[in-house]
Amino acid sequence: MTKAAATCGIPWRLENGGCAALPLPTDDSIARVARAHVTGLLPALGLSVQDVDDVTLMVSELATNVLQHALPGGDGAAPELWVYQRTDGRGRDELVVKAFDTLRAWRPQTPTGPMPEHGRGLEIIELLTQGRWGHHPSRSRLRSPAVRGKATWFALPLPRTARRLRHTWRMDEPHAAKDLHGLLVQRGIAELTPIDELGVSVLSGHDDLTVWCESATFRWSSRSGESGKMPIADITEVCEQLVRLWECMND
Repeated sequence: MTKAAATCGIPWRLENGGCAALPLPTDDSIARVARAHVTGLLPALGLSVQDVDDVTLMVSELATNVLQHALPGGDGAAPELWVYQRTDGRGRDELVVKAFDTLRAWRPQTPTGPMPEHGRGLEIIELLTQGRWGHHPSRSRLRSPAVRGKATWFALPLPRTARRLRHTWRMDEPHAAKDLHGLLVQRGIAELTPIDELGVSVLSGHDDLTVWCESATFRWSSRSGESGKMPIADITEVCEQLVRLWECMND
């Protein structure tokens, strides 16, 4: 944890399965600050020198993209940098880096002349992650109350040695459901009510969204027809997926 992060009470908790979340400036220093933030996390993950260089470069491009496209016309809220671990659905852990801003719409790049600098930056991310990047609706982590916006992200595989850093969240179903409920409330989603359904811990949003927690797994289903499931160990990603889903339904 950096001294500044500790002083500001910023949740720098990557090492125990949480999400390291830090504010970014709204001026030309944004890329430099983003690089400095993420560089402090990477040594503990056992990444190669090349991977560290790649992550640092891509973080810089994410931050620059926010500066060039998301800050003009926004509400003045500071963008945020999020870093956490998750499983990739294929039995491997991966590092996820996201830049949050309050501009809801994605501005696709359709250059008619030479590729602009920010366009090349997104192409770099596409190349280095082999297409494992994107954007989705989300809500802030550091602002209270949480504000709506979007997250632009990329992910890279982690070495197996990084798994030892995951995690200290409570794994029994009732407590895991309570922890997830608390994370959602922090993001401004208080409409899901914790209930017990025949011995299964449930977060119920009536017909909008229901989340079950059983057999060390979260699973969910929404009125939009979207469903999913992830292990309790991925509670940070589960929360992010549910925030994304809630935002999409309310759009």
